[in-house]
Amino acid sequence: MRVPDLQRIPSFMQGLGLCLGGVVIGSAIMTAVSQRTVQELHYEIQDLEASNRVLSDQVAAFEKGKNRRNVVDRTAVRWDAEQKDLGKATLGELESLIAADLLRIVGKQVQPDMYDLYRGLIDGKVYYNVNGADYRIRITVLSVVGSEFVVYVRAESFVPDRSN
Repeated sequence: MRVPDLQRIPSFMQGLGLCLGGVVIGSAIMTAVSQRTVQELHYEIQDLEASNRVLSDQVAAFEKGKNRRNVVDRTAVRWDAEQKDLGKATLGELESLIAADLLRIVGKQVQPDMYDLYRGLIDGKVYYNVNGADYRIRITVLSVVGSEFVVYVRAESFVPDRSN
């Protein structure tokens, strides 16, 4: 087989040169475009991984908080709006005595069927010799807000029944 004489057909050589030049230029353009797209995708993947780590940390913190949310970690004693003013010292002393009685439920799981037990801790309880007088405690509201056990109480003067 003979090699054709390429000087006879110069248009073929020009066409072949243009075609090869187009392939090289097209390849360069395609490489640049695909490199930019790959780089943008890489940045987007990094952003998504960072966002995923943040969300994973938030889920872990939520799970940790959710498990602790049903456990009483502090108590608060508040006075009912209809409470008579017994004096700041008396109310403060009663509040500290009630808070000491409520310490038994700190660290315990909160369960709706246990409210009667919680109420029984101090409802109707008489505190003797508080600044020279005796007081019976009545609970008006029990609530759990987050992990805080809040009790609204009213103190009444207690006079023992001496009919026996």
